[in-house]
Amino acid sequence: MNRDPWHFRRDELAEQVLNTIAHGPAQTLSLFAPRRAGKTEFLVQDLAPHAEAQGHRVIYASFWQAPLSPLAVLLHALEKSREQSRLADRIRTTAWRVAPKLKLSAAVPGTGTGAETEIDLTRLKGEPPTDLLLHLDDLLGRVSRNARPTVLLLDEVQELARSRSNAPLVAALRTSLDKRREGLKAVFTGSSRTGLAAMFSNRKAPFFHFATPIDLPPLVKPFVDHVLTVFRKTSKRTLDPDRMLDAFDRLHRNPYFFRLLVQTMLYDPDHTVSSGLEHVRERISVDLGYPEAWLALTPIQRETARALAMGASKPFSRVFREALGAALGDEAPSAARVQAALRRLERLGIVDTARGEWELADPGFGGWLTAGKEGSEQEWMSRK
Repeated sequence: MNRDPWHFRRDELAEQVLNTIAHGPAQTLSLFAPRRAGKTEFLVQDLAPHAEAQGHRVIYASFWQAPLSPLAVLLHALEKSREQSRLADRIRTTAWRVAPKLKLSAAVPGTGTGAETEIDLTRLKGEPPTDLLLHLDDLLGRVSRNARPTVLLLDEVQELARSRSNAPLVAALRTSLDKRREGLKAVFTGSSRTGLAAMFSNRKAPFFHFATPIDLPPLVKPFVDHVLTVFRKTSKRTLDPDRMLDAFDRLHRNPYFFRLLVQTMLYDPDHTVSSGLEHVRERISVDLGYPEAWLALTPIQRETARALAMGASKPFSRVFREALGAALGDEAPSAARVQAALRRLERLGIVDTARGEWELADPGFGGWLTAGKEGSEQEWMSRK
């Protein structure tokens, strides 16, 4: 049962996703949404309880900025799932922290050690050991259940594509899932279209065409209405629904950012919608490291990112490059220089081209870049 009154339940979507993987033609899905758009909340508070209510075991693992190796994260999630059945219980007892030492539930193949073997997860760096990959396969076999398949929720899976040392793990995971198509189902999530494409659209990748891609549907007016209802019950005050819906649009319909705005106005009644928006934007920029990311860019990378934030397209065109040169106080850069800037921005996760054109990966960063400016393609192009 959901205990967070601020959480907007997405039961229908949870049912659709579960039916697709458990009863439909797809064994796995890849679910995309930008950062802080509610992927993890949907997995943990909607999909997991819905699946568990229907008798499925649910195992969750997140690879986002994990202090341990991806193999260590997976081993921990699988081993702990055998100790407590409900995901909510495991989250509550571990508080999302992974202990450095992990007692294995079975002998590691090929080592001759017993079931009481303890491994130091902090030492699993670089390419994963073959014996532990075999143990991973054994664990997946033991949690696999054909009658009510086990559901693996693998969050921010694009992180696995960042290092070549993870390739054996990805290949082993693909093999394990292939062997147990009826007993193991998976939902992979990612906040980078480029990263997900590297995992599932690269012909040389182990997961090539392995998952059916879907986007997390954006939240709309019913979400805003729900949050405002909770605000009214909590504070005994009422916020103007039209102005708050407009604020939601200004925050790129990001549920995390919008709740920050509402909480800001909850704790400080003197805040107006406008001042609350300004406060939240400042907090977002600090929390997500926008100033640091900006300072780390070269001038041509900055202006290229700013142009994309303002809606400019066709970055290799003469018009774009002339405007870029004017912004830099120089002549138009070559297409090769622009491409080098874009590739660097792509590696940093600032832009991606998975949908066929260059665009900012994080709309919030784009809003931060254009704050206080007209923020239009015409305004930026008029510099040439």
